[in-house]
Formats: sequence, structure tokens, C-alpha cells
Amino acid sequence: MAEKKLLVKIDEVKEKLVHGGRVRAKILIDEETTGAKNFSFLVNTMEAGLNCNYTGEGHSHDVEHCLYVLSGRGGIYINGKIYNLEPGCAVFIPKGAMHYVFADVVEDLKYIIIYSPPGPEKEI
Repeated sequence: MAEKKLLVKIDEVKEKLVHGGRVRAKILIDEETTGAKNFSFLVNTMEAGLNCNYTGEGHSHDVEHCLYVLSGRGGIYINGKIYNLEPGCAVFIPKGAMHYVFADVVEDLKYIIIYSPPGPEKEI
């Protein structure tokens, strides 16, 4: 079995397309990469003007998670309400909440996602 890492650099992680190709995801910390069992840590980038609401209804997860914006602007829809996103803001998304993220038309939206417990990233 391969040794698990304790330090993961973002440029060492393979990018994967999610949400119908609208989001580029990089899984930095999870059970596979580091052995983390209680959470997972991803950096996502959404191209300017796009959103991850490709189903028309948003989506939900069976775990709670949070989002922290690194760069860009946009918004997040959670259970019928829209919240503005900008660098330095964090959002809590409760377990089972219908939600989707969208990027402003000016620049890409780059954000961190932490799932606890881990799980949704395994579908990537």
C-alpha cells in the first residue's frame, strides 16, 4: 500500500470536472491521499458566468459542508435563498440542503470545500 502524504501541493493534484463540467475540482485531502477519515478538503474553480445548477433544481449532500471563497465573486443558493460570495467569506451548507454555486461574469470563482464527514468527493 502506498504511503499516505501529510503535505499535498495543489499543483500535484489531478484536476477533475464535476457538476456537468462546470466546475474543476482538486481533492487535496481525503482518505485516499492522506488517510483523513473525518473530513475531505477540495479546491474548486468555476469559470466566470457559469453555475453548478445543471439539473435546474440544485443538489444536496448527505453530509454537512462548508465553502470558503479564495478569489472571484458569485453567489450560492441554499434552500430558496441566495447569498453573495466574495473573497474571505465562508458559508455553511447543512446536511440535505438544496444548493448550487454560481460565478459572476467577470472572473472565475475559486473556493475551498470541506465535507464532514467525507463522502461526496468519492463521486468525483
